[in-house]
Amino acid sequence: MRYAAIVLAAGFSRRFGGDKRLACIDGEPMLLATLRNLQLALAGNCRADLQVVLRARDAVVGSMLMGLVREQPGCLARAPVWPVGMGVSIAAGLDVLLERGCRPDAVAVCLADMPFVRPETLRYLLLAATAETICLPVYGGRRGHPVVFGKAFFAELSKLRGRRGAEKILRAHPQAVRELVVEDPGVSLDIDRPEDFHAAARRDPAGRTGTALDTAEDVLLAPPWG
Repeated sequence: MRYAAIVLAAGFSRRFGGDKRLACIDGEPMLLATLRNLQLALAGNCRADLQVVLRARDAVVGSMLMGLVREQPGCLARAPVWPVGMGVSIAAGLDVLLERGCRPDAVAVCLADMPFVRPETLRYLLLAATAETICLPVYGGRRGHPVVFGKAFFAELSKLRGRRGAEKILRAHPQAVRELVVEDPGVSLDIDRPEDFHAAARRDPAGRTGTALDTAEDVLLAPPWG
């Protein structure tokens, strides 16, 4: 099996009141914390291609990720200016991934605002995947993220549009869905508002803490990738 991960990082954080991708986890912007976890998950027997989807115009975060670009040329994709939404971002990320010549058997769709997912959880989901399955984690009886789609569903992912994600694909193929129970609260710690962020930081099993970055200059002074 060959794998890839698409990181959705093109949102506008309207409910957060600021750019939540830059909210700080122990001195590191949330997006970088998420990507570092992914790097750990994709190492070893889950080596995979990485595709990060940013906004069409996103200079600050684009600059922050230049080290990643040097490591993996072509790994940044830009979502269309309009329409915006999770579905469009998934389609844009997958299209660029395939245009780069990557040919994964399964793709993990990951959210940039979920930095507390353990690397071993994503590795477990990937290794359980086949080309014909959709694997997702379940914690405390609730479905979470990331979700791993086999290549049988790539055509449908590429046609997604609008604000919603891939829920309709899961509804259309219930027989392909594999719910994998995990002992990882991070799969359900979705951060939409400042109170979500601070609650998630308090619950993080790794004991990390969260604060807010105030300015773009703070982000540009963050530790470089790698």
